[in-house]
Amino acid sequence: MDGVATDRQRAFRRVNTPRSVRYWRRMADDDPLDDAERRWLRLVDARPDLAAAVDLQRVLVTRSVELLAQTRRIVRGASAAPADLLDRLARQRAPVLDLAVDLDVDRVLPFLLGFCDDFASGGAGDPARRVRAVLERGEIEPGSLLRASLARRQEAIRQRANHVGVAPDLVWLVAELAVGPVAWRLQHEALVSDASAPLAVRDALRDWSRGECPACGSWPALAEVRDGRRHARCSFCGADWLPRAEACVYCSAAGETFLAAAADQPATGRHIEFCRACGGYLKRIELPAATTFAILPVLDLETSDLDVLAVGRGYARPSMRPVAEPEAPCPEEA
Repeated sequence: MDGVATDRQRAFRRVNTPRSVRYWRRMADDDPLDDAERRWLRLVDARPDLAAAVDLQRVLVTRSVELLAQTRRIVRGASAAPADLLDRLARQRAPVLDLAVDLDVDRVLPFLLGFCDDFASGGAGDPARRVRAVLERGEIEPGSLLRASLARRQEAIRQRANHVGVAPDLVWLVAELAVGPVAWRLQHEALVSDASAPLAVRDALRDWSRGECPACGSWPALAEVRDGRRHARCSFCGADWLPRAEACVYCSAAGETFLAAAADQPATGRHIEFCRACGGYLKRIELPAATTFAILPVLDLETSDLDVLAVGRGYARPSMRPVAEPEAPCPEEA
């Protein structure tokens, strides 16, 4: 394929791209869905075995872009920046933000249920339909679930999902998809934006050298090497930071226990970081510019062969770091 959408794919995009997204894209300098479509076409051409995964991701990313266009209304001007933000950055203890802000749950709920439908149609079937059903019945209270996901309270979400008899990983995933764009908006405005993040905060963020995301505490999905510098990119909120160079992002091991190996030809700029100390790995990709938030999942899928290679050698991505669990996200009385 030559990277240009076929008539069938253009028709799919016209039918499945909501009006609000089309308006938002006309107002934007770049069209993330056009970029994504070119990438998906190249990926399926090179790896036909990923066609089903691309079909599902096309629907999920389109819905995510629509949600991203509404995040300002969803957070209602709320800020995730605590009063002691500079102190938290100086102490380098993640997360530095209080992401579980007040949301307009009514605006998010259609997206949360829509992601359930996407997975039901994309191969998850009855398990995804059951997740939607317990959300609609309030057995898992949507607002509580969304706030728990923003706060990265994975264990509490899993416990509640198990209690009501639905797949915990699927509940975690649909909630993460529904609040990921919100988390991106909150961290961008609190830590990055020239218009809303104080200069002192932006300067302090440049000194963040830990492996976990400063904003939410999640591990990076991958590392981008830009202008010779290794940038970690958060798997949840898309934050961009500079972890300690030539050291494992998970355990900080360096020296002989840490290795960055070329995944194929060195000229491709694709590497995998292996840590013999903790058994973790991280994909490292050389890129000319930062990947936009909406495209990060596409880049992750494009480089999924590196995940297969690393896992085949016995390495793994560690579980999310545990966070404080002050209350159950989906209480019994809900």
